[in-house]
Amino acid sequence: MTDVTQSASLASIAAYLKLTHECNEEQALIEAKEVMQNLVAMRQKGFITGWYFDAHGHLELLPSEAILKRIEPLK
Repeated sequence: MTDVTQSASLASIAAYLKLTHECNEEQALIEAKEVMQNLVAMRQKGFITGWYFDAHGHLELLPSEAILKRIEPLK
């Protein structure tokens, strides 16, 4: 799944936060915007190439090749 750049939208992140953190619609949207800003910042810095919700409903990040090369020797 290396071609994903953003399949978890602001609305889906807000819905996830509303469900998992038991917050209201307004608070979920505020927090989702912050999450989205952080995801975009990580992508712009080259840490990740994208994000998506996996089959279990977890928000997954796709690390960039540069990051994979840096963490691979640590394993």
